[in-house]
Amino acid sequence: MKKSGKKLMSVVLAGAMALSLAACGGQSADATTAAETATTAETTTAAETTTAADTTEAETEAVEEEAAGENQQADIVVIGAGGAGMTAAIQAVQDGATDVVILEKMPITGGNTTRSTGGLNAAETPYQEADNIEDSIELFIEDTMKGGKELNDKDLVTVMAENSAAAVDWVNDIGGDLSVVGMFGGASVKRIHRPSDTSAVGPMLVKALNDKVAELKIPVLLETKAEKILVDDSGKVSGVTATDKDGREFTIDCTAVVLATGGFGANSEMVVEYKPDLAGFCTTNHGGATGDGIVMAKELGADFVDMEQIQTHPTVNPDTQTMYTEGVRGNGAILVNKEGKRFVDELETRDVVSAAILEQTDKVCYLVFDQAVRDSLAAIESYIKAGIVTEADTPEELGEAIGVDGTALAETLTAYAGYQAAGKDEEFDRESMELPLDQPKYYAALCAPAIHHTMGGVKIDTQTQVLKEDGSAIPGLFAAGEVTGGVHGGNRLGGNAVTDIVVFGRIAGSMAEDYVADNGGHTEAEITAEEDTAGAVPAVQGDYKDGVYEGTGKGNNGDITVEVTVEGGSIVSITLKEHGETAGIYEAAEKGVVEEIIKNQTAEVDAVSGATNTSKGIMEAVSAALEEAK
Repeated sequence: MKKSGKKLMSVVLAGAMALSLAACGGQSADATTAAETATTAETTTAAETTTAADTTEAETEAVEEEAAGENQQADIVVIGAGGAGMTAAIQAVQDGATDVVILEKMPITGGNTTRSTGGLNAAETPYQEADNIEDSIELFIEDTMKGGKELNDKDLVTVMAENSAAAVDWVNDIGGDLSVVGMFGGASVKRIHRPSDTSAVGPMLVKALNDKVAELKIPVLLETKAEKILVDDSGKVSGVTATDKDGREFTIDCTAVVLATGGFGANSEMVVEYKPDLAGFCTTNHGGATGDGIVMAKELGADFVDMEQIQTHPTVNPDTQTMYTEGVRGNGAILVNKEGKRFVDELETRDVVSAAILEQTDKVCYLVFDQAVRDSLAAIESYIKAGIVTEADTPEELGEAIGVDGTALAETLTAYAGYQAAGKDEEFDRESMELPLDQPKYYAALCAPAIHHTMGGVKIDTQTQVLKEDGSAIPGLFAAGEVTGGVHGGNRLGGNAVTDIVVFGRIAGSMAEDYVADNGGHTEAEITAEEDTAGAVPAVQGDYKDGVYEGTGKGNNGDITVEVTVEGGSIVSITLKEHGETAGIYEAAEKGVVEEIIKNQTAEVDAVSGATNTSKGIMEAVSAALEEAK
């Protein structure tokens, strides 16, 4: 491959990642359970021998334009910096790859992985053994096939199950924490592995991945959208064309591509194209899940499978689009309708529970639990802080607070406690009843189904090679994660998506590295990563009174208090003093919004995509502080 002689510099920061949750009509809202590593730095280009000290602004722009017009080079290009993409990149480097680059169209990494609330399903792990849980690869396969209505590609399911225990070990080896085993819908036994503090898996996993990417110095080009995968005359992958945040187009010549762009749950038009009855549904997906990889693969003649199989998640707050983890139900919560009655086995598969909710009054229900359930699951605290959970001292008072017949609700809870004590659910045959739900306080959260996961996608084989309609592989093209189809069939079991992205992400990274080694070998990295150490500086003169001021605004999980320092009439620093934001979400907003406020000397700036509510909270807090500085 031809070297351009210029380096495309990617600024990579370690930390947590921001999560966006797309609302109705394609609008984004923050998810309260996911984390993101804020890598909000710009992609810049510079000549190798040019330094900031002796380059004028005009010269720098000229160099950028020149470099942007020339082909760059990498051995492996990973499209998408979500869980599958980062896993693939890390595994490739661990296997010996020397020249890997990740392209990410969003200003932050993490994708849908950042909002994953459950855990990673795995069988025959030491954590199950320690808890005397009898599980097997065969049972894992059986549960997944049954949950997927037998539409799954059994070969892919088998690979996932067989490699699931190793996936847990790998996540823990790179700095993650999967050590607690719990129950989830569709599983015959406790199989889902979660963080030791029982918090959501997404924040933990994305932070671990992001930290490892930074440690391995794998460059991530943010706000860089892959436009087209290129192939040579023989049909082999030869490069990727992309566009940066300033609209400059460039090409990266490469030997292999890993397609990890995620699903299309935030693309309402594409959703309705494949499943018209979901028109008007909201979504739990981040704003970047728009099916870009589907489009690029289609241009190459890739085959697709199960495109009409689109899953809704049953327990999503219809006002904020916050997704309640299935762990709440797994740990004992029940679902009641507006009449205060249960109406389904709460641990049924997502499609069954979603359908049952849509048959209730106003097509909504309430997730009801007690203090014991709250104490058992740290993830619940984010819902409490977000103000989307109602609480009361008695079932009767809780019913009154949410507009449900309190007597009926109390009777439902009393009956359930009896079923739990007897070990038999007389109404819906729920098998796992962890707690009797009789410990005050009592809690209720409004729920409705929302588009959650697109099970269909590009067809791959067990080596993650992307296949054409005739069954032949596209040489050099691999895929992993939600962009692929076949793993989950007609319904995805909670906990299997994280297993999917780690297992097949690792395979894709290994296979891409093997392909490079067999087709020209490794090259020296041309696109490199460096740390961003520059601080924000005012671009205009402010007009404020010097001093230190405090203000408070409403963030995603409650109040955000900031301290604003004004010197020489300009805002020179903004510090978040107190807040309850989810670790990982606020970092993107803290960096991006604070820099823009200082640069423009106004709190009226754009929110960071993926951390919208936190961004607005910071802006509101700064505005309040600046009232005193006028």
